Amino acid sequence: MLKCQLHHPPGNEIYRDNEISIFEVDGPRCATYCENLCFISKLFLDHKTLSFDVEPFLFYVLTEWDENGAHFAGYFSKEKESQ
Repeated sequence: MLKCQLHHPPGNEIYRDNEISIFEVDGPRCATYCENLCFISKLFLDHKTLSFDVEPFLFYVLTEWDENGAHFAGYFSKEKESQ
């Protein structure tokens, strides 16, 4: 069985305080990763519409660090060009 070699989300770490980090992930650069984040949300929100158009969004991923790397704790997204 293959193991994932990633130790943190793709994108730029924009904040760190002890073992908490926030990564900014650009929708078009990491489309599959961002689509998977949307699928996770759909598990908890019945009214969430699934859209495979992640390009106009930035995703902010909250992680907790330990000796094995960063672990997903939550995320939110916002439009790049909101009017």
